[in-house]
Amino acid sequence: MVTASTTSISVNTKLTGAQATATCWELIKHGAMLIDVRNPDEFASGHLPQAINVPLTELPVWLDAHHVEQQFVVYCGAGIRAQKGCDIFESKGFNCAVNGGAMKDLLCCESLSQ
Repeated sequence: MVTASTTSISVNTKLTGAQATATCWELIKHGAMLIDVRNPDEFASGHLPQAINVPLTELPVWLDAHHVEQQFVVYCGAGIRAQKGCDIFESKGFNCAVNGGAMKDLLCCESLSQ
């Protein structure tokens, strides 16, 4: 049986290697920091309530102030910048960043995780 949550995942999210939304919400529930890597204008136009905005261009410097053990879920508009963000995490020695993919995919499945 195919459910609405499995059919609504964007193609870009699938292509970028994003984790299952249920996995992302489970990590967030257990303390993972939710990072929106879109630009401030995009963030201001709508974002997930728990998210903080760290634009992709500012991420390398922002990471200098955080512990490599902290768990992160990274998302953006379509999932491509989220994957780039995860690549930045990895290049800075973080191995606890998960590609959450597209905001709409996380948003559509948020209620399922509660």
